[in-house]
Amino acid sequence: FAALALLGCLFASAADPAEPFAIDLEVRAGKASQTAHAESAAPDAKPQERAVLEVKAGDRITVQWKLKNTDAAAKLEDVTVHFFAVREEAVGRPAGKKLTKGVIAESALSMDFGPGDKNEGELNFTIDNPGVYLFRVETLGAVAGPAGHESFAALDVKAR
Repeated sequence: FAALALLGCLFASAADPAEPFAIDLEVRAGKASQTAHAESAAPDAKPQERAVLEVKAGDRITVQWKLKNTDAAAKLEDVTVHFFAVREEAVGRPAGKKLTKGVIAESALSMDFGPGDKNEGELNFTIDNPGVYLFRVETLGAVAGPAGHESFAALDVKAR
């Protein structure tokens, strides 16, 4: 029985795909900064607690992200790299599906990712009003890859 259980564990772990993307999202305002890293958007994935960066309303915000295809063999075609900053009701709220209200910045780029290919982006803007904002960079269209799910990195910004 123990050998059968061990064999089952080996097959289960071999079938678990690694994250298809390494993602780093950094948000800076003055000397303060926070960084978030890749998470799985798979249906069974448990979201991590998001870091919070506190800034003053009116501060210049710099957002940088880096994505890299970590699969040594897979080509992921027509993947959209999507960044957005949206006002939220409270820190740690799950990301909504539609961005219809409260968006203060958004960027999208579609590209093919060969093995090891990277994408980097940077945006600069200000948050004019106090409140809580979700900053998130995500893949859209990567579900066709070997992992079968999207990846993202997210953090909260609290403007006072």
